[in-house]
Parts: sequence; C-alpha cells; structure tokens
Amino acid sequence: MKKLTAIVLLLAVLLCALCACSPSTKTARGFAMGSEYYVTFSSSKDFSSEISEMLSSIEESFSTKVEGSAISRINAAAESDVIHLSPEESPVLKRCFEIAKETDGAFEPAILPLVQAWGFDPPYIMNGSVPPADAVIDNARALCDSSLFVYSEEASSVYKLNGSACLDLGGAIKGYAAERIRDLAKERAQQALVYIGGTIAAVGKSYEIGVTPPRDSEESYAFRFTLLENEICATSGDYERYYIYENERYHHILDAKTGRPATSGVISATIVTEDGILADALATAVVVLGVDEGIALLEKCGAKGAIVTTDKKVVTYGLTVTIKDASYVLA
Repeated sequence: MKKLTAIVLLLAVLLCALCACSPSTKTARGFAMGSEYYVTFSSSKDFSSEISEMLSSIEESFSTKVEGSAISRINAAAESDVIHLSPEESPVLKRCFEIAKETDGAFEPAILPLVQAWGFDPPYIMNGSVPPADAVIDNARALCDSSLFVYSEEASSVYKLNGSACLDLGGAIKGYAAERIRDLAKERAQQALVYIGGTIAAVGKSYEIGVTPPRDSEESYAFRFTLLENEICATSGDYERYYIYENERYHHILDAKTGRPATSGVISATIVTEDGILADALATAVVVLGVDEGIALLEKCGAKGAIVTTDKKVVTYGLTVTIKDASYVLA
C-alpha cells in the first residue's frame, strides 16, 4: 500500500511538472515610448517582466523627455561638448545617422527643432491647430541636419557643431524596441507577436497583418499581408497625428528640407525588413519621398513595402497584399 501510494504521489508530481513545463499563451501589455504595447507569446514561462524592463531601459536611453537619457544629454549639451554613449546607445545612434545619409535626409534624426516648431512633440499641442510662421519654420529647418552632429564609433561619443541642434529618434526607436523584444522572445518563446505602437514583429511563425485605412473607412483594415517569421513591419501615415487648417491637412511627418509636412502624394507607407530601425525609419522616409523615390529606396535597402497614395492606390514592392476596403485599389 505504501509502495502504491508512493507511485501515485510520484505520478502526481511528474504530471504537475509536465503541466508546468507545457507552453501556454500569455500576453504582456503596457505603455512605453508614448504608445501602447502588447506581446502575445507561447511559452512555459512568463517573461512579461523582462519585456517591461527592456522597454523601460530603451526609453530611459533614447527618450527626449526622460531627464538623463542619452538623447536628453545630447540635446542639452553646448556646442562641442562631448557626450559619451553606452554600448547600447552608440550603435543605435550610428545606425540612425547611416540611414539619414542613405535616405538623403528623408529620415532625419535631427528633426526635433521642426517637431517642436509645429507642436508635434508631447503633449502634442499642435500650436492650437495653427501652422507656425514662416520665419519660425526657417529657423528650425536650419538646425535639422545630421551633419551638425559629429559621431565617433571608436570613442562611442558625439558632439554638436551647433548647440541648438537636437535629436529625436522617435521615427526609429519603436523599430529598435520591436527588434530587441523579438530577439528576446526568440530565446524565451516558441512563437510570439510583438506590437509596439504599430510596429510589429513575428517570432516562430508567420502572421497575417492588417494595415489601418489611412482615411475614414467602415473596414477594420485597408489591406492585409503575411509577415514572415523574424520580419518586422512599420507603418507611417499622415493620419496618425494631424490637424486641419483652412481646409489643408498638416500632419506630423515633416520634410526636413522644406520644414513642412510632407506633400509627396503618399499618405501611408508600410515597410517590412528584419532590421527594426530600418523598417521604422524607411516608413517615414517613403512618406517624405513619394512613390518613385520610395520604391527606389526600398530596392536599395533590400526592404519590402506597400505604399498608399492620395488617390487610394496601393503600390507594392516585394510584398503581396489582399485588399479589404474596396475604396483602395492595387496600382
């Protein structure tokens, strides 16, 4: 009897151990970098706290609003003051400067003076829905140039040639965060879907992704596509943050060369790569550049994408999409 009881107890312990090790679906949710995030993953262990800590660490390094962040220290520095960067911060800044050069400034990490001039920085006052004066725009535009920053990979440092120049990596940092969480999930989970403010990463399998209609619609998405394992997609559009003044739309995707919201004829760009920073930055750059230059840039960078124009045509490069909202058509 004791032997039988011992066997039953052993079986019970083994069963509990097996149950504890079997994967189940969990979701980590929160708010980071000005956006909601959620990570749905299949794993035997819950690593939600690691996700939260990683996102907090990224925000503490790269936010313009966190005192003591690398970006805040750079922005507050006087001309020629050398700012030293951590092993995490340095390569991110390097990559952003590289993409700025590759896109000829269509993605501009030094865009903050213009963002502030237009009121598109938190708390998003948008100047009371009134565009800034031309002189304000011109003064800000003169500062929005990555060449005003001297970066040293060897010294892991940066300094400014003009003390008023300021960085804003908001157009790339969610992509970086999605990539970091993707790589963490690859170690911890069998499969996962990472969502950070509209930037999405796939782990362990492919996922069907629906893209928000950039104009009013009764449909939940304009079109969908398959995001393959390890890929990251980012979408930018003129519908995300904007106001109407005298029948003209003023949106937050600013062209550093004109100092004004982009008027390229592109209202939404969805970019797919395995490089999170690149996906996020190119989504902005393509809205600034327009269809033809945007497609050329995707080809140059080895990325895929779907571009929506003002006349609701969907132009694709390397990506197969299925239209749901009938008001949009494949070009």
